[in-house]
Amino acid sequence: MNPQPTPASDRIFAPNVYLCAYSLRDERIQGDNYPLWHYCDVILNQFTPEKLTPHLDFSQTDNGPSRQILLPNQSDIPFTLTDSPEIEGYVQPWQIHDSYAVLLNVGYDDENPSLPEVAVNHLKTFTPHIPLLLPKYPQFLGQTLILTAYLTPELKQQYRQSLDHLVHCCYQSLISPNSPPISRQGELFGSPIFEYGKISDPDESPHVLIWLFRDKETDRLLQTCFYSIFDLLFYRSKIIRAFHDSRHTYGELTTYYRELDPFLDRLQDKLDTANPDAKDDAYLDDFKAQLKHLSSDTLQYSRLLGKMKDFTNTIEINLYNYKERIEEICAKLGIDKEELSFLKHFGEETAPHLRTQIKADLGYFEQGTKLMDQAIASIRGIVEIDQAKRDRLRLEQEKQRDRNLETLIYVISAGLAGAGIAASSSGYLTAGSETGEMTIQWMPDFNQPLHPFTKVLGISIAIGFLLGFVVWLIRQGIQLVVEKGKGCHQSQNKR
Repeated sequence: MNPQPTPASDRIFAPNVYLCAYSLRDERIQGDNYPLWHYCDVILNQFTPEKLTPHLDFSQTDNGPSRQILLPNQSDIPFTLTDSPEIEGYVQPWQIHDSYAVLLNVGYDDENPSLPEVAVNHLKTFTPHIPLLLPKYPQFLGQTLILTAYLTPELKQQYRQSLDHLVHCCYQSLISPNSPPISRQGELFGSPIFEYGKISDPDESPHVLIWLFRDKETDRLLQTCFYSIFDLLFYRSKIIRAFHDSRHTYGELTTYYRELDPFLDRLQDKLDTANPDAKDDAYLDDFKAQLKHLSSDTLQYSRLLGKMKDFTNTIEINLYNYKERIEEICAKLGIDKEELSFLKHFGEETAPHLRTQIKADLGYFEQGTKLMDQAIASIRGIVEIDQAKRDRLRLEQEKQRDRNLETLIYVISAGLAGAGIAASSSGYLTAGSETGEMTIQWMPDFNQPLHPFTKVLGISIAIGFLLGFVVWLIRQGIQLVVEKGKGCHQSQNKR
């Protein structure tokens, strides 16, 4: 049985596939070990040995232009499919600003006067040797797959619905048997272009552009500004990556924010039930633990807010660069901006919307910072007040203990002094007695002279009072001098 010929509606001229992939530089990964270059090796090692990837040149990357080829002595690495020699390709490794990039092309020679006509399902021959979509890794920014092909004369006369069918067939042959809905369609350089891919889910819905040329003028304009479009797709990838990273940070902030209200409710209950008159410091220790926990959360929360602001800045910078490249393309081709409406849409509609979304999130979560700061201030105020009250009470208790101790010392000192006086005067108790018996009269007799013991005891007590009074006067004088010195020092400071 003879195979049925492919319908004219499923045939195209000179298809070419361009893969534009981008990755952040990571200083921890040295040169040729980078995952993006490993991907290039996987592709090129399938071909003849002389086509193996050369060593890349990183010597001038830090001081070079914004976009710089990383090949030492050539502009690209060409290759040919061994089982389909009519299909050729090349790989170009680049550095763009703080990132690496790879441009891969595979397809038919579109400069041949007689363009090769192929069936759409023949595009499947590209994929066995070349994985057209890169695997993901932490530094990966994103990728765009561009299919360009010339329309057959029959298709040029067809309605757009027929082109939709053709576009879906191209997608199914290149990417997946199940093609998603077309995200957007329009015209660029006078030819229809179709876009696939969801910004909300780029991993599951890759960014694919299918561009169907009506004539060679479209191809000429594309080749004239191809690297500017390559840069546009780079800035697009950085903006989308920043937005998706912000969604992860948004989830972390949401977790903190949702836990904030219950935490503040529990804190309020503790504040209401706190007993400052309690004998122990347990409730103060609990508040201090809460303060430490909340301070740690506030620091982490503020750090996440800072990352959100960084994502906004990243979008701002790359959006500016995106619009600048649009201006550059218009100047290079001498065309009006409206002719680039398909490319302008991302810079004028999509990226500003993503930036606005992050700013709205920031405005929402910044309320959490204010609540945390207020909670910290409240806890710190209560802890400081109650701690000061307890410290004052503790100081008064210590002073009272010191006064009691001082009184006890005075009593003991007085007793010891009295005992010393009595001991030193005891020899006079037997004055005038030959038998050693006490001669003091315990009942006073004012007709008799004072007993020697009474005289000595009285004189000792009088001297003690006199010496005590002298010491007291000296102490008071010293205190007056000290206080006067302090007053002079304070008055000098005021001056």
